[in-house]
Amino acid sequence: MSNKDHNSEPHAEHISSYREHFGTWVGLILLTMMTVFISVFGADLRTLSVATALLIASVKALVVGYYFMHLKYDPAIYRIMMGIVMALFTVFLVMVIFDYLTRN
Repeated sequence: MSNKDHNSEPHAEHISSYREHFGTWVGLILLTMMTVFISVFGADLRTLSVATALLIASVKALVVGYYFMHLKYDPAIYRIMMGIVMALFTVFLVMVIFDYLTRN
């Protein structure tokens, strides 16, 4: 049985460099430190600190998806779908924040 019988598309391999992994790791560590800093020193800004922590968590999820889940090498439709999901999350987060701020 040839390779064409198993897959209709050829499988392209991708190799990530150590530099790319290290840069991703450093970025995630810095984002985690920002989250901790906001939670410790931004306690008096409750709504703002929660929204900022959620925003940082969303960025970390995008980084993990893009590099460690290899979204970087997948077809563009998957990145578009993830972008739509993140946009919807942002819209719902903004709606919840406005609801919280306008309550009596």
